[in-house]
Amino acid sequence: MDFSLSATLIIMNIAYLCTLIGLAVRNILILRILMISAQILLIYTGTKQGNPIVVFWNCVFLVINLYRIILLLLERRDVKIPADLEDIYNSNFLHMTHREFLRFWKMGQDKNIESGYILRKDVKAEAVFIVTDGKAYVQSGINTVAILGRGDFIGEMSFLSGKPTSADVISDMPMRLKFWTSRDLSKLKVSNNAFWIKIQQSLGHDLVGKVHKSNAQVSLRFEN
Repeated sequence: MDFSLSATLIIMNIAYLCTLIGLAVRNILILRILMISAQILLIYTGTKQGNPIVVFWNCVFLVINLYRIILLLLERRDVKIPADLEDIYNSNFLHMTHREFLRFWKMGQDKNIESGYILRKDVKAEAVFIVTDGKAYVQSGINTVAILGRGDFIGEMSFLSGKPTSADVISDMPMRLKFWTSRDLSKLKVSNNAFWIKIQQSLGHDLVGKVHKSNAQVSLRFEN
């Protein structure tokens, strides 16, 4: 039985309808699936019509979309956070997926210090730090206004506001830190804004936690 013109038109219209719907949806995975459906239909009609150009290009598009779907599924596959990072993830990063957190963590660099200044007052922070081991003290004049430990950010307020730091951050013991340069974070803000928003949420969550701790300490002083 010959492949009729009407059948060809119906299948081609279904293919183009899938393409149209795919362009209208926001979910990338659904878009890819719809595009693949359209390409399979067009390959079928191109084969029946003996049109090698239609078959060739839609095969190319099909392979590309299949490859992208495989990457999407691999990215969405859950990964386990190493046991030594679980507490840091739970402190400020719960709104990130495990994969996003590990990606952010791998972007950072490690730094070891013996003691001394981590950040000085009245300078613009050139990096954002997280304490991974040890303790640091936030000093305003001769007063210690906060003690920072594992999982706490250092320098995030200066980075977010673009203003100089308002206090010294000092350590009297060996410390291990993870840091991300302001330059790298600013580049990420431009290149992947959705991911940057999640990082910004982590920085904001840490700031809120510090404000709560500070308020609690002030309340205790007044009570005593």
